[in-house]
Amino acid sequence: MSIIFPNYNNSLYSLGCGVASWLGVKTQCRSKFDLSGNKLVLLLLDGFGWNIMERSLGEVKEATKIHGIFPSTTSTTLTTIFTARTPAEHGVLGYNTYVKNLGSIINTLRYTHPTSNERDSLANGIPFEKVFPNAKGYLHEVKEGTASLLPSGIDNTEFTRVVHGPTQETRTYLNVWDAYESLKDLMGKGIRFIYAYIPDIDSLAHKYGPYSEPVILATREIFMRFFSLFKERPDYTAVITADHGLIDTSQTIEIEKDQDLMSMLELPPYGDSRALFLRSRYDLKVYLQGKYNLKVFTKEEVLSLLGGAEKIVDGIPDFVGVPLDYASYFFSFREKSNYARLKGHHGGLLREELEVPLVIVNG
Repeated sequence: MSIIFPNYNNSLYSLGCGVASWLGVKTQCRSKFDLSGNKLVLLLLDGFGWNIMERSLGEVKEATKIHGIFPSTTSTTLTTIFTARTPAEHGVLGYNTYVKNLGSIINTLRYTHPTSNERDSLANGIPFEKVFPNAKGYLHEVKEGTASLLPSGIDNTEFTRVVHGPTQETRTYLNVWDAYESLKDLMGKGIRFIYAYIPDIDSLAHKYGPYSEPVILATREIFMRFFSLFKERPDYTAVITADHGLIDTSQTIEIEKDQDLMSMLELPPYGDSRALFLRSRYDLKVYLQGKYNLKVFTKEEVLSLLGGAEKIVDGIPDFVGVPLDYASYFFSFREKSNYARLKGHHGGLLREELEVPLVIVNG
């Protein structure tokens, strides 16, 4: 197996730029997909990578293979799609990232310290948009004709409020069947742009592994139900895609047990289990590549992986270690964490993580 590098000219970044253009929002994108039609649905199935699509559904003639972005994780990808900016430009880097003006590593989706269960615990100190000033989504500029459909509990978070931005109607749902009925109703109202997010495939793939029976069965049922709905509504162009794929984890490595490495770090490792972000005054490349099956990138090389930017944002580390195999690396911020027990992971640069489908119905 070998890693691949994200092609930002044919990626979820290009999709985000295409959606912004379709909505009439001006951006400074270097690539975009042209989307047609008078009404548009964007359905994001979390974890619905190309590998899972092939295993679950076989060939889908409407599907085109595109790339996600790096790191191949939800918070970074959603911010890329809804800002039409590369990760290097918007600065929301990974599941956990370092924020200089907070002097801390934070969980980006939950906007809290990694040890905390409380969502948005940092909001009373500094709001999300002050910490990530380039992460404000383009839906803030669209004044009418938009709706969003989100799982109950994430509709009014700091991340959603800033990155997704406001829509004229926001609906929450209890499960995927409720989501289907709500989306059907929103389309029945003729709303011009609808965004819907479904996390079930990702949740199951983390717990059971991406090729397990629960994932295969759920993927078939979820995809075909929404796909059939879109086929029945030729007045809508529908885009079905994913934020990333997942790999079946072969080994878990508790990186905090490497005392030699920990002594050379200025901060605990952050990023993701498949993308180790490291800050150090030492040259870690020889050490890491000699001890682990990692490809190690320097800060300058990482900037290219993140899509490039005119200046280096604060969260970019000195080194990033990306696994060349199916191992996952953990630094536990909590004494009791189930994260290392999960069977499916993502964040890295293997094909299974980076390749996602772009399914366009009625386009």
